Amino acid sequence: MTERLAILSDTHDLLSLVERAADRLRECGVRTVVHCGDITTPAVVRAMGALDVHWVFGNCDADRPGLEAAMDAAGHTCHGLRGELRLGGRSIGFTHGDRPGILEALLASGHDLVVHGHTHVRRDETAGGVRIVCPGALARALSPGFAVVELAGLTVEWLDLAPAR
Repeated sequence: MTERLAILSDTHDLLSLVERAADRLRECGVRTVVHCGDITTPAVVRAMGALDVHWVFGNCDADRPGLEAAMDAAGHTCHGLRGELRLGGRSIGFTHGDRPGILEALLASGHDLVVHGHTHVRRDETAGGVRIVCPGALARALSPGFAVVELAGLTVEWLDLAPAR
């Protein structure tokens, strides 16, 4: 089975949807997650449990020390405003997306895949040989959900969650 990467963003503090997303990831065997910011509370970090989560901060993440402490306690990785990793033979760059200069730098860095959040709108396109994905959002989105990328072929699957009540 090929390696897959889940991409979440803009969860804000919708804890019930974050818990459901984490459960769904465990059910479908996805272990590695990139969260593109707007986390807002340490409870969201804790809800991701033992998944291998790579976090970046968004413009709504005011309690960075509290979030970093929760990430450390969970064994997750905090990348600050911009993250990069290699997974499944792919180079991946990620950021929240509220700072255009960071996103532009990632797009120019030769990554196979660049992911971002911030817009709350799904995006899946290729530009200059780079696959660009925004998973939409769990909070304030028409279709709350996230993306899973199959890394060998860089194919994207959208996983929807019913809105929180």
